[in-house]
Amino acid sequence: MAPAKILERNVRVPKQRHEDEEDADEGEEYEDMAADDEDAGEGEESGSDMDDEQGRDEEDGDGEDELDGNMEQQVSAISFGALKQAQDAVFRKRKRGSDEAPEQDDKLENLRKRLRQIKEQKTGTQLKPTATTKTSRDDPDNSNSDSDSDSGPSEDEAPSKSRTSKHAPAEQTSRHQVTRKRTVVDYPRRAIRDPRFDSIPNQPSTAHQAPNGTADKAYSFLLDYQRTEIDDLKAALKRAKGEDDIYNLRRKINSMENRLKAHAAKEREQAVRSAHKKEEKGRVLEGKKPYFLKDKEVKERALVEKFRGMKGKEREKVVEKRRLKESQREKRGMPRDRRRVAQ
Repeated sequence: MAPAKILERNVRVPKQRHEDEEDADEGEEYEDMAADDEDAGEGEESGSDMDDEQGRDEEDGDGEDELDGNMEQQVSAISFGALKQAQDAVFRKRKRGSDEAPEQDDKLENLRKRLRQIKEQKTGTQLKPTATTKTSRDDPDNSNSDSDSDSGPSEDEAPSKSRTSKHAPAEQTSRHQVTRKRTVVDYPRRAIRDPRFDSIPNQPSTAHQAPNGTADKAYSFLLDYQRTEIDDLKAALKRAKGEDDIYNLRRKINSMENRLKAHAAKEREQAVRSAHKKEEKGRVLEGKKPYFLKDKEVKERALVEKFRGMKGKEREKVVEKRRLKESQREKRGMPRDRRRVAQ
């Protein structure tokens, strides 16, 4: 029985003394019974509580087992593509946060300025203008910063800049101190001149044009020196007796003669171009369009001028030599059987 039910019982009031003693004995019995009932009730309640706790533990254990089983099933059902999309979304969010770091720093700096202005207005004291404090990203150990007095979020929580991938190059900060050197007065710098790389006066711009002008006229005596040297070499060739000496002298003479011939050919071509240029200037003055010679036409006209300046026998030798040269060139292009027949 519960203690509440025992207390609700009706107790009879004793009228005599011997009934008082009996009542006292009965009261002791009632107290013993009530104590036994209370112990039994507490045992029942504690037993029921233990049963409830065991039931709850069993239910919680079953629920956790079911949740673990469901989680394993759900994780096993997720595809690798979905995991990759989730990873990319987290990466983009992190990167977006790193891009917003400078804007957040600017906002914090503006808030600090505003708070300082309000403090100055309240106190009525004008503080000296000081340089703006650096952000914790550049100088995290700066003790003079007003980050402690600000109510906004700390700059340490701002996302730090990082590379997009391990293959990307490291980013170099652009926050460097500007040099204090200034150019107050411009002075002309001394130009270093190397005469080896100076252009020759009146030098033709194109490579196929022969040198003509003041420089060519000024150094015309070099051609006379070369001709005199060729005559000396020919005289030495007549006196030479060794085969090696004769071979070397002939080779040197031929080289110098070829140089003179090439120079003369360039002079003829230049003369043809200058004459044609004068003619075209007159036609342009008359209102006609100018005609520009091709390199092939210049060479043909220069060759005609060359033959005109030769004598009869000398011209025949040159023509015969040129004919043999052309025939040898044609024979090299023939098959071997036809070469034998042509010979």
